[in-house]
Amino acid sequence: MNKLSNAKLWHSIHSWIGLKLSLLMTFILLTGSIAVFSAEIDWFLFPEMRSSDSTPIAQVSWGASFDAVRENYPKYEIDSLNRYPQDYIALQVIASTPWNELVRIWVEPSDGTVLGITQWYNAQRFLRSLHRHLMMPNNIGIPIVTFMAFPLLISLIAGLFIYKKFWKGIFKRPRFELKARIWLGDLHRLTGLWSSWLVALITITSIWYFIEELGGNAPPMPAPVSYGWGGSSDLPPDFSGQTLERAVELALTEVPGLEIRRIGLGETLIIEGDLTANLVRPRANSVYLNTSTLEIIGSYKGEELGLHNRISEAADPLHFGYFGGLISKIIWFIVGMFMTALSVTGFMIYFTRLERIILSTKANNDPQKKEDIQFP
Repeated sequence: MNKLSNAKLWHSIHSWIGLKLSLLMTFILLTGSIAVFSAEIDWFLFPEMRSSDSTPIAQVSWGASFDAVRENYPKYEIDSLNRYPQDYIALQVIASTPWNELVRIWVEPSDGTVLGITQWYNAQRFLRSLHRHLMMPNNIGIPIVTFMAFPLLISLIAGLFIYKKFWKGIFKRPRFELKARIWLGDLHRLTGLWSSWLVALITITSIWYFIEELGGNAPPMPAPVSYGWGGSSDLPPDFSGQTLERAVELALTEVPGLEIRRIGLGETLIIEGDLTANLVRPRANSVYLNTSTLEIIGSYKGEELGLHNRISEAADPLHFGYFGGLISKIIWFIVGMFMTALSVTGFMIYFTRLERIILSTKANNDPQKKEDIQFP
């Protein structure tokens, strides 16, 4: 097969994927890009989430927050306390109502002042369901969404083969003064070049999610034998904020430097946070304590996890770009919108070419009108 035939083959593959899958691909890319700022969207929608102080993670009043929620909502079962990386978002307490509804209670991290309560379902959950499994059952929607990584990767490879010496076009301005078919092609190539690195990253992490759906999940995190996930009904009757603060002190003694992000309450206290390992979720650094005696019954750090777990932990931070705070999220959002534009402009290019072919066919069938046809 000669070079011309190779180019035509890659072009056909690229065009076919762009045409047949453009609608679904655009939807997935757009919702994924917006989901990068899901926490900020919720912060804008719900005043209860807005913290008036920027308390450092080391100074969060976990005990005072626990006591305040217990006092204001005595019949609620507290499941966990969670601190967002963004210091303008209040401390979140997940709790169950007496009628078994999950809710989010927001408190000031500095002193535990209750700011308000919101329902469990929010913009973050909505965008997650929309992007992750298209509002379908997980076992149907997730495989569909993650499988789209394969045609996306093929389309990326085909595009690089089609665009010869693509590195020369990184700063090439689209020729907007020319016909739509031309400037759309220029814009498509330019956005493709600038977003190609994220396309590759998104496809790799999505393929990993697909593998996990097929049963390739990482092994469970290390856990002590007496592991439990119960609500506050499993807590000792005398368990209080002071007890929780003591548990936090012991956890920090066990794992010095731990920046606590989550405390799970139940038969076993599970204290998780950030440490020194890169590209891991807070659960990668954990300390387990017996709730009754506050005896430390297990701990591990991100660096101690096996390769399979480290890959699994890195997938989410890389896929959604939150590993670098607001700066990386802005980059992921902008480049994600470039990716969305790629799908849209690709379809528009195909449409303009199709329209040109139709007009050309009409002209060939009616020679008298050939001179009157204007091509886009």
